[in-house]
Amino acid sequence: MTFGVWAVVVMLLLCAGAGEQGSAAEMARVSSMGSSFEWQTASPESQGMSSAKLDALRESLAKRRTKTFLIVRHDRIVYEWYAEGYGPKQRHYTASLAKAIVGGVSLMLALNDARIGEDDLACKYIPAWRDDPQKANITIRHLATHSSGIEDAQQDRLPHDKLPGWKGRFWKRDPDPFSIARDEAPVIFEPGTGYAYSNPGMAMLAYAVTASLKGAPRADIGALLRERIMRPIGVPDDEWSIGYGKVYEVDGLPLCANWGGGSYTARAVARVGRLMLHQGNWAGQQLVEPTCVQRVVTYAGTPLPERPPGNPQPGSGLCWWTNFDAVWSSVPRDAFAGAGAGNQILLVVPSLNLIVVRNGGVLGDAAKGEGFWGGLETYLFNPLMGAIE
Repeated sequence: MTFGVWAVVVMLLLCAGAGEQGSAAEMARVSSMGSSFEWQTASPESQGMSSAKLDALRESLAKRRTKTFLIVRHDRIVYEWYAEGYGPKQRHYTASLAKAIVGGVSLMLALNDARIGEDDLACKYIPAWRDDPQKANITIRHLATHSSGIEDAQQDRLPHDKLPGWKGRFWKRDPDPFSIARDEAPVIFEPGTGYAYSNPGMAMLAYAVTASLKGAPRADIGALLRERIMRPIGVPDDEWSIGYGKVYEVDGLPLCANWGGGSYTARAVARVGRLMLHQGNWAGQQLVEPTCVQRVVTYAGTPLPERPPGNPQPGSGLCWWTNFDAVWSSVPRDAFAGAGAGNQILLVVPSLNLIVVRNGGVLGDAAKGEGFWGGLETYLFNPLMGAIE
């Protein structure tokens, strides 16, 4: 039996629930795989991009509150820039980019291990919803695509600390955001019939995924990501954190926030993007089955968000955004992304072998009608595509 085949067999045994002692030894071996890959640098021209156009793009981004800007093409860093005070080792908050790189990746692992199904009823994992006439109909797919109907913890553009009632307590995590999302966030439309961005809905996805991990070697999302993804892809523990740095014990479950509260270096985010671009393969080892990667980054078929002028909102995969219908007109349709407030963005374009990470403040000008996605398209996506020769 070859080493590669043996590694796959061991990984499958691990996913099936091998003992803690064996799992620890296997994870130590698997974590060493990350050290076998290191980023190499190359000129933009050597990878089919224009240095002059990327310089112009960087200058434009720097004027628009950008803190980190990283481009990888064909596994080569072709452009990397940091504002003063930032660098390859400095973490930046993720905001809702965490929905993809924490929520989406943890869901992907649970799908990979057959611990959960995207069309399972969420109440299978959330007992408190079993007798609720609306919430009992919510599926994992609904939670992962903002089509559950669960109201968001936002109101009248108020800052989180100024929100009244359960919405304010959700963000203050008083006593914890999960029980508030479970018990107090109302359902405002029939699950699966509309689109409404929902942080509490994503919190309940974290609850369901964590419940599915009962009996697994790693019982919480943070430990799961550390041992199954981040260490194997070579990300040091001090270059990322999730969940506002806290694990909440609710209903006997160790719950971590998956909707925000992350902090990653740009290179750590890019490594997650690289794993997704390579269909779950890292350094020759299949960490996640390719079909599971595709399940999360492919349009999930749920209702689309409204697309007013200046804000080309994409359709949702399972916690990832997709360009399946070319809503970002200059970007290939196979592109997918994670994104958060302030235009934190990880863009992956498999057909171009391209990974882009940008962190900072909001790019667009609301006074000019430039929405969240409009700012990204105007000031990042379009000039980026224009730099490909």
